[in-house]
Amino acid sequence: MNTWQELSNTQRGRSRLIPSTWPYDKYPQAPELDAGSTITLIDQDGPGVVSCLHISNYFTKQTFAPLPLDAPALRLRVWYDGRSEPAIDMPLMDFLADIQGESAYFSNLYFSKVKQSHNFRLPLPFRQHIKIQIENPSPFNMIGYSEVQWEQVEAIPEQCGYLRADFRAGVMRVPQEPATLWDLRGPGAVAAHWLQFESDDPLCPGGELLCEGNQEIYLDGDFDPSLEYLGTEDLYGFSWGFKEVQSDFYVAILKRQELPGGGARIALLRSRGEDRIGFQQTCRLVLNYQHDATCAINPRVRQAQERGGLLAPYRSCAYYYTLDV
Repeated sequence: MNTWQELSNTQRGRSRLIPSTWPYDKYPQAPELDAGSTITLIDQDGPGVVSCLHISNYFTKQTFAPLPLDAPALRLRVWYDGRSEPAIDMPLMDFLADIQGESAYFSNLYFSKVKQSHNFRLPLPFRQHIKIQIENPSPFNMIGYSEVQWEQVEAIPEQCGYLRADFRAGVMRVPQEPATLWDLRGPGAVAAHWLQFESDDPLCPGGELLCEGNQEIYLDGDFDPSLEYLGTEDLYGFSWGFKEVQSDFYVAILKRQELPGGGARIALLRSRGEDRIGFQQTCRLVLNYQHDATCAINPRVRQAQERGGLLAPYRSCAYYYTLDV
C-alpha cells in the first residue's frame, strides 16, 4: 500500500493507457486473439512502470462460451530490456490469481476478480524496454479485451527490481514427500504468492488433511527454516483449516471446492505489503508434513502415511522482485 508521501507526490511522471480490443468495429486496427495467434499488449521503451493490467474474461467467438477446460490455456509472457528469454511465462489466468479460471470473486491489494474481469496491480518497472504478450495456443478463436496503464518516469532507482514469477505445477505425495513450491534467486523480495492443492479422498474433507503440513521458508542457505508456519492456513492468514471462500485486503481463500470422492480442492492467495519476504541470495519454500505424521492429534495424516501417502496435484506461484532481468 502506498504511503501518504507517495500518494501526494506530484512529480511522478506522465501516465499512459494502451487499449487492446478484439474485434470491435471501433478499433478495426486492433489484433484479434484467434486460434494459434499471439497478440502484444505493450511494446514500449523505458524507463517506465506498468502500474495496472485490466484483463477481461475471454470467450470463444463462435459461441461466446468460456474456453473448454481441456483446451490449452491462454499464456502470458513478459520480456524486459530486450532479453531473448521471457522473465515471466505462465498461464494468463493463473498470473491474475484466477487459478485455472475458477477462482471465486475476490478483492485484494494487488489482485482482484470481479464480474467478467480481472485487475492486476503489482508494478512492473522497466529500465530500457518492456514487452507483454498473450498467446492463444487453443484451437478456438477468442474474444476479450485489455487495458495496460504505464507510467513514464525519468529513471528507475538502482534498488528497484524487476517483477518475476516462479510458477510450478505438479503432484506431491502427502505426507511422505516434502514439496518445494518456490526456489528463488536474489537479492530479492517476495511480494505475493498463491497455492492450489487438492486430494479427492475421504481423508481430505474440506481440505482438512492438506492444511496440516508446515510451510518452511529457507533464506540464504539457512539450515533451519527462517520462517516456519505451522499449517498452510496460517501462512495465508487463516486458522483451523479452510472454512469458506473469503478475502480481505491482503489474504483470500479463492476456492473451497468439494470433489466427488469426498476430498477437496483449495486455493489461497496472500499479498504482502510491509511484510514482504526479503532475501539476499536464495529463498526456498518447502511444504513439509513430517512433523504431523507422528502427531497424536492428526490421525488423518497417520492414516494417509500408512496407506503410502495420497497423491495431491498442486499449482503454485510466487511473485518476487529481483535485480536479475
